[in-house]
Amino acid sequence: VLISKKGIMIDSETSKRVLFGEDEDELLAGLPNKNADIFGPIDSIRNLKLDVLFPSVHGNLGEDGTLAGLFRLMNIPYVGSGLRAHAISFDKVITKELMTVNGIRNTKYIVIFQNDKNKPDWDSVSKQLGEVVFVKAANQGSSVGVSRVANAEEYENALRDSFQY
Repeated sequence: VLISKKGIMIDSETSKRVLFGEDEDELLAGLPNKNADIFGPIDSIRNLKLDVLFPSVHGNLGEDGTLAGLFRLMNIPYVGSGLRAHAISFDKVITKELMTVNGIRNTKYIVIFQNDKNKPDWDSVSKQLGEVVFVKAANQGSSVGVSRVANAEEYENALRDSFQY
């Protein structure tokens, strides 16, 4: 079952066509938007009639616990962590806080929220964390919203990029 770029689960026949090389955007543009309702994902999975599901996903609607929750509601066995583990680990701030509170070594970090009135400037950040830092969106897959930063301009651009997620 393909989860489209728009986060919609697509029926298995159409999913196979994308898997075997047809262009996703072109193929889905021609389909009625019948899978956009709340029952689309449930019907896409229920109609497969499988014994166990093996989700191979990255990012939102997958790693964040959404699929684990759906599988649990549908009482379908699946491979992977439970809903709570997905949700906690997907949120990088909660993960870092849990590690820190429980004495598990991890990298130094600063949490910055988009609506913070007094965001730390580059000089402050580099003094606390070092001359090169990584800015990461808190609730995305491991490769989304990540920037390597070594100066004030890169820092501002990285914040802007991460905050869009």
